[in-house]
Amino acid sequence: MTEKSKIDDLKQKAQLVLGTMLDYLGLEADLSSEEKGNKLIIKITSNDAGRIIGRRGTTLESLQLLVNRIVFKGEEDSPMIALDIDGYSRGTVVVGDERRERRSGDRRDRRGSRRNGDRSRREDSVPEEQLRQLALDKAKEVKRWGQPVELAKMNAHDRRIIHINLQDDPEIETRSEGEGALKSVIISLKKSEN
Repeated sequence: MTEKSKIDDLKQKAQLVLGTMLDYLGLEADLSSEEKGNKLIIKITSNDAGRIIGRRGTTLESLQLLVNRIVFKGEEDSPMIALDIDGYSRGTVVVGDERRERRSGDRRDRRGSRRNGDRSRREDSVPEEQLRQLALDKAKEVKRWGQPVELAKMNAHDRRIIHINLQDDPEIETRSEGEGALKSVIISLKKSEN
């Protein structure tokens, strides 16, 4: 199977999975897909955009996580699937015809006043490359000092990136701890099997 046909199969499978999920939720949407770098983006157009996005993007984030888990079950080296609904996707907001990157420190409350971003809430996702580097840096720290390191609370998508980047390290193990959607990742040395 060629790389092109593999990507086409992934596009079809991802659209089928997402379409089925939206049908079960009673939501109508048109789906299309495109490739951008190492990501496969599924574009959603719907009159129910607000319901699909959810409060602060939580529903969209959950759908994205489920689609990735279902489509790539057991295949960690596959491209990430991102969902984009009417211009709203993880990290971007459409204002008029312009796309603007969201900044974690530039949030507005309901009246439109600026307030400082609270990093412990982690409403926005951290760039993937930054998470990869964080995972590698903390793993080095654990190896050097022998003490476990607990990362700040993060969403499931971000935790998955940490776990995947450290899963092949023979000296390191990771686990998630906490309640609810935001959990901490604990990076520690593997216990010796004596």
